[in-house]
Amino acid sequence: MKSMIALCLTTLALQAFEYNLVPKEVAKGVHCFFGSPEEITKENGGNMVNTCFVTTKEGFIVIDSGPTYSYAKQAYSAMKNIANLPVKYVIDTHDHDDHWLGNGFYKEQGALLIGSRTYEQNVQVDMPTRMEKIVTKETFAKTKIFKLDTVIASENNLTLGDTQLQIQQLVDQAHTKGDLVVYLPQRKVLFVGDLVFNDRITSLRDGSVIGSLKAMEMIEAFGADTIITGHGYATDKSVLKLQKEYLLALKEGVQDALDNDISINEVTKRVKLEQFKDMNLYKELNSRNVFEAYRELEFYEEEE
Repeated sequence: MKSMIALCLTTLALQAFEYNLVPKEVAKGVHCFFGSPEEITKENGGNMVNTCFVTTKEGFIVIDSGPTYSYAKQAYSAMKNIANLPVKYVIDTHDHDDHWLGNGFYKEQGALLIGSRTYEQNVQVDMPTRMEKIVTKETFAKTKIFKLDTVIASENNLTLGDTQLQIQQLVDQAHTKGDLVVYLPQRKVLFVGDLVFNDRITSLRDGSVIGSLKAMEMIEAFGADTIITGHGYATDKSVLKLQKEYLLALKEGVQDALDNDISINEVTKRVKLEQFKDMNLYKELNSRNVFEAYRELEFYEEEE
């Protein structure tokens, strides 16, 4: 009896993580799987990121492949319920691993992988990833790193069937040094990756508050009807408002601290931005954002 129970427990442990992915149509022919706006945990299996797909006559275009092989496999199963098509392209918006570790599954299906120059620079085939260190071995099973087929240095246009896409890097550094946006001009849909967060605080660990604000202005200039962020549930123009308010308050608060000779060791006690304290991950990320903004603004001179 004990051996039977042990066998059952072992079998359950070896089963793939169930993501329960349900695609939501956000525009005609554009669907997304929305992750919870929280940190990576064993319990969520890395499902805290948004991944999307565009349906064309020739096949699917995936925007960000998600946190694991099994996530991508389950996503594709749900996609085929909408249309029995192959995935032709996968576009990674930047090099943070929650956005691209599903690449391997799609590569097995014959998809071409497209991403930024920082992916090519920072991602090594045998490197350990943040995701691998946090989720269980069973959840991470079969997840492998692949090189890109196409690297976007600044911008590129892509056409598949009747669908046109514009892929661009808007600024040198914002969330990272290689953030890509993907625009569908015929449908006025803009994928902005982690240049914009909603339902949670942004992260500047590899980024720039100045560059992020510049990117926000350029995103507004697209005039898109649908804006899909890397994290968070909203997809209308309102997603820009709260992040812009946060970035401006961060910049102004840190600049004021610098003007008053507040040291870097004291700045997080001075710049708390408590008006944003009810946002998800405020406690985890705000102090770090203040610290990173201080290091950037300490030697920054405003352009004339």
